[in-house]
Amino acid sequence: MNIPLILLIALPFIGGLLVIFPGRFLRVLRWIFGLLTAAGSGVLLVYIFREYQPKIESGFNIWTTANAVGGFQFSISTVSLVIAAAFTLLYLFVLLYAIGYYRKNEDADTEFHTLSLFMLGSSLGLLFTSDIIFIFLFWEIAAVAAWRLIGFERTSTKIAVAGRTILINFFGSALMLVGFMLLVINSGTLDGTFDVSSITFNLSGMGGNMPVLAGVLILAGVFAKSAVIPLYIWVPQAYAASPIPAVALLAGMIENLGLIVFMKVFGGTFTLSGAWQPTLLWIALASSIVAGGAALVVKDFRKILGYSTVSQLAFILAGFALISQSGHVAKGAVVFIIAHGLAKASLLMGYGAVEQKMETRDIMSQGRLLTRFPVLFVGIIIATLSIIGLPPLLGFFPKVDIIFGILNFKPGGILIGVGFILASVFTLLYMLRLISSVFLKGPPPSGESRIRQPVFLSVIVLVLSLTLLAASLGMKSLLNYLGQGG
Repeated sequence: MNIPLILLIALPFIGGLLVIFPGRFLRVLRWIFGLLTAAGSGVLLVYIFREYQPKIESGFNIWTTANAVGGFQFSISTVSLVIAAAFTLLYLFVLLYAIGYYRKNEDADTEFHTLSLFMLGSSLGLLFTSDIIFIFLFWEIAAVAAWRLIGFERTSTKIAVAGRTILINFFGSALMLVGFMLLVINSGTLDGTFDVSSITFNLSGMGGNMPVLAGVLILAGVFAKSAVIPLYIWVPQAYAASPIPAVALLAGMIENLGLIVFMKVFGGTFTLSGAWQPTLLWIALASSIVAGGAALVVKDFRKILGYSTVSQLAFILAGFALISQSGHVAKGAVVFIIAHGLAKASLLMGYGAVEQKMETRDIMSQGRLLTRFPVLFVGIIIATLSIIGLPPLLGFFPKVDIIFGILNFKPGGILIGVGFILASVFTLLYMLRLISSVFLKGPPPSGESRIRQPVFLSVIVLVLSLTLLAASLGMKSLLNYLGQGG
């Protein structure tokens, strides 16, 4: 049994249950549990990196099976390890940010800690399992945790938003479950083995690829979770309703889970051929263009960043759609998950700190805050440039790889590629509009002399943004590592 891997997945759930027990006046203990969980996950990841690196095969493949645990399959791969490291790092920064964000709200601590740790545990579990049963189990845990955090403040409006979110995700996950059942039935693996690679092997032995109906139903779940048109509508509302730490986890972690399932099922096993690739590319393009256009006109910074997330996730979907054609583009999509997740979380926490001080999310009601938030501005500008995709930031390299991969796709790659270039221009425009409206232009805020940047929150945002610079310096090593295996 692969004890370190099982401990890595189980540790956040154990930590999430432990934080329930300290009483209200042992608030610090809850933070300590969260930090220890993050530290423990990091130690286990380092151990697994070192222990299993020699066993990982060459070439860009999604799967490298570690071993079975009680008949259920888990796997270790360079792809899952790298994304798991990014998710764990993101959780650590969100946790540190939440210390300052919730400093006056003791009652919020317990539920936030439990749900955020469950989010981390379900994300790690989804990354490392290759068993359909566990994929669906972790998928649903993440959905329930997100639902509770979106309706965290329990107002009627926010509960309604949380309700719509869980309904859309439940609709998608129910269809996905039916799709998984069809895969099992079509493959003939009714002997209790639900490993995706086994299902694929049986189907390929029968001369079959992904069954069309099963593929469409699984995609419904992917589209709902990862906010692909037309099932993206819950994202801007959820961003507006949730506490900022919860939104950062949604953007950097939870909304990537659909793409990870897509990578596992479509990219890591079945070969996308025929109409699958162009159809997915056109859907991704429509999602990116529509959401990018919406971000250009709304004035609520949370909704701008929500639409931005929808637009950027479409780039990742397009990259994974080409996984059978180009491993290099697929590696770019993996790096894009990391680059976008860290940068978007940094932006949400940065503008969230401004919101706390200014008590408004309307970017037209803010202005000329650069002199009042200098440290925060540096962190936000770094993350903004990475989202836009300017060198040498981490977001530049995968976006270029994906666009060039699309341009080389036939048929219709040139037209689709030009569309994604237009979506990149939209990204440039709405990001510059956002940062200039808040920090550079407009009337100075009333009571300007009393406005001071929250130093602790600003430093957290800056350090998280600087990780994008650090990662960009190691980009070649990262791509080489991803190319070694799974």
